[in-house]
Amino acid sequence: NQSSIDRGLFRSLFFRSYSDQEKKVGLNYTEVFEKPFQQSTLRMKHGTYDKLDEDGIVAPGVRVSGEDIIIGKTAPIDQENQ
Repeated sequence: NQSSIDRGLFRSLFFRSYSDQEKKVGLNYTEVFEKPFQQSTLRMKHGTYDKLDEDGIVAPGVRVSGEDIIIGKTAPIDQENQ
């Protein structure tokens, strides 16, 4: 009946956890969790970065879909090997 559906009957929830860490790249540079900006970042992956906070991670409880980027992490590019 309708009241069962209103209370959540036949609903499902799917979640997955991700982990990552900032790593040191070379002697002077480290990877950084942040929201990358297209104007100053090269080689960005295809997807939607709108749900990332300034710390580069989606806030808990935010609904995401398949196109959403979950973790934003940048690393400097070696200018000699570019």
